[in-house]
Amino acid sequence: MVFRTKTSKKTMEIYEEIKKREGLQPFALAKVSIALAIHAGYTFEGELDDSNGLDLNRQTITGDNDLLYKKLIEMNEGKSIPEEEYFPNYVKAYMDHGAILLEQECKYANKNDMYCHLVNVDEGI
Repeated sequence: MVFRTKTSKKTMEIYEEIKKREGLQPFALAKVSIALAIHAGYTFEGELDDSNGLDLNRQTITGDNDLLYKKLIEMNEGKSIPEEEYFPNYVKAYMDHGAILLEQECKYANKNDMYCHLVNVDEGI
C-alpha cells in the first residue's frame, strides 16, 4: 500500500504562496483543496499532472478521516475506487485540481478574510 504522494509543481507553488500569505501548512491546504474539488464536481480522468512538487504523507493529508475522504471521492465519481487507485492517484488528482480552485478563491477573498470567504464560497456567485 502506498502512503506518500507528490503534488504537481503548480500545487506546490500555490501552497507556498498561500502559506506566506495566510500561514497555513500544506497538509491543511491539501484538505481544503480536496474539499473544493469535490464541491466543484471535479472528476478524475485518469491523467496525472507532474509529480515535481511537495512530498506528502497519507496520514498527514487524510488522517483519521481517510475513509470519509475515500467515500466522498467515490460518491463524487459515482463509482467504487480500488484502494491502490484511491491513494495516491485520486487523492493527488483532487489535491492538484482543488489547489487551482483554492488559488482562484484566494484571489477573490479579502486579504484579511480568506477563511470567511471559503466558508461562504457558495454565496460569492
